[in-house]
Amino acid sequence: MKYAAIVGAGGGLGSELSKLYLESGWFVFGFDLAASARVSELSEAHPGRFQFDCLDITSDAMVGEAARQVAARTDRLDLLVNAAGILTRNGEKHLEDFDISQSLAVFDINALGPLRVTKAMLPLLKAGDDRVLVNISSEAGSMQTNNNYIRRYDYCMSKAAVNMQSVILQRYLKPDGIKVLAVHPGWMQTEMGGARAPVHPRDSARGIAELAARYAHNLDSPIFFDYNGTPRPW
Repeated sequence: MKYAAIVGAGGGLGSELSKLYLESGWFVFGFDLAASARVSELSEAHPGRFQFDCLDITSDAMVGEAARQVAARTDRLDLLVNAAGILTRNGEKHLEDFDISQSLAVFDINALGPLRVTKAMLPLLKAGDDRVLVNISSEAGSMQTNNNYIRRYDYCMSKAAVNMQSVILQRYLKPDGIKVLAVHPGWMQTEMGGARAPVHPRDSARGIAELAARYAHNLDSPIFFDYNGTPRPW
């Protein structure tokens, strides 16, 4: 059996990724700040192969405990997905009205959160067979194709930090056979993306899973992709 840890499993994308891997026979460890109806549905549909625990990724102690919970069940992970993130309402404002102090929380969750989780889960990921790390990024973090943002300072900057994090991690983890991916999941129909978004999270999840399968062990391949498999410029 293969094992995946998906952080952000209570959200639209994370729950669809969890469902996809569960339907493929994997054991999935799901984590999020709180449980949701989606989590309950996954637990009921896949008893014995879905383990959910609440996790605040801004807490070193909680992240460490999450890794211990995984290690109590298995000695390896084949896939780690960092899909948790926030988008603040005040981030929509122009600089003159922008509350910079809120950016500390955005960076702590969007950029440092994935790094905390990766650090804690790394021994398990090194012991896996597939050994794929997926950081959910955004086109908002691309310097070249930033869609002409003139707002969203904290969100865009935090996703650019995730991209840099992914590049550094790929260099560092290459000797361990770990493939790192940073993926733009598309503008999705989620709580964050809204109902007008064109991409269903199920379609994004399928694309991300295909990327993870295609590039496992391909350590010299690109890192930053759209969910549909198109390499995205930095």
